[in-house]
Amino acid sequence: MNQEKKAKILEQIHQEEVKLGRPMKLRRYLAEINPNISEAQSTAAKLYREDSPLDEKTIAIINLAAALVTRVPMCIRNNMQAALKAGLTHEEVGAVMAHAQYIAGTAVYSASLEGLESILQPQNV
Repeated sequence: MNQEKKAKILEQIHQEEVKLGRPMKLRRYLAEINPNISEAQSTAAKLYREDSPLDEKTIAIINLAAALVTRVPMCIRNNMQAALKAGLTHEEVGAVMAHAQYIAGTAVYSASLEGLESILQPQNV
């Protein structure tokens, strides 16, 4: 990739960082290593936002819930900040946290059900 295109991508990342008010270390690193991947990710993110029938607040709720369930600290922090910027209150962020915890716990329970059934079956002697 030519240096001019790489510089353009890095400048776009810088503008996003200014808008978000925080550094985007991973995006910047990936842009340095493979600017084409960074560019493709930016394009995909833009398409998801532009073509979505969901409003910004709903998208922020979904993104935060997904971040919480996947338990990636950087994603949780970034999506909590994005949720507040999208208009969620602290109470709403707490509610998303509670619902995500409930769903994640339900998934663990459901996944363990098969094992539980196998040990509760009467033993054939």
